[in-house]
Amino acid sequence: MCGIVLPSIQQQSSHGDTRILKVVVNGGVPIELGASDSANFSFSITAEDPSGIRSVDQIGLWSNNYGILVPSATSCQAVSRTTSVCTGTSSVSIPKHQIFDDMAGHWFVQATANANDGDKRTEDEAGKFSVLKMSRLTVFGGPTQTVARGQSISISGLLEKPDWRTQTMVGNPSQNVSLQFCANGCAKPVTVATVRSDSGGNLLATVRASSSGTYTWVYPGSFWASSVSSFPTPVTVGS
Repeated sequence: MCGIVLPSIQQQSSHGDTRILKVVVNGGVPIELGASDSANFSFSITAEDPSGIRSVDQIGLWSNNYGILVPSATSCQAVSRTTSVCTGTSSVSIPKHQIFDDMAGHWFVQATANANDGDKRTEDEAGKFSVLKMSRLTVFGGPTQTVARGQSISISGLLEKPDWRTQTMVGNPSQNVSLQFCANGCAKPVTVATVRSDSGGNLLATVRASSSGTYTWVYPGSFWASSVSSFPTPVTVGS
């Protein structure tokens, strides 16, 4: 059986030497959602007991601000005499109002592992995962014509985030974003400016052109928003 499990106020009773060893959600990578996305994902819970694992149940997928997602029942596969891996699935949908803006970020897995000898282990935070807002970053490039070496050029951009309430993309304000330059043939870009997005998510940096290459905006993300890079914009520098 499966159902919605609310985080307990205190640790539920556990006894014996049953242990939850590992929890992996969505293959270990964040679940990223745009303005009106839905996503299916899997989870696995590895547990052990000297007598073997009978089941893992009472699964809860939860976050702060009363976020709850509904999991399937788990199916367990013994990988040794003492250890089993139990797997299940879940989903999240913005159009179905299963998640709201203040729920982006850290999520947790609650689970109870039941051993063959009657021992059990319950953990409210057996594992954790992230549900992130999918960022969008646009560059409004430098000049398309050739510029003189040492000339000042301005590179603008726009950093956006999903608004899950309105299911639209909106400006992401007060975020640090780097402008990186890669000279033609470079192996690794270098950061030439770091700016803070304004109230509308707009970006602007002025740099001196030293050689031909490309400029790219790079946002590192946050605990609630995914990292993202803009498409590179080319600038040609004359002699």
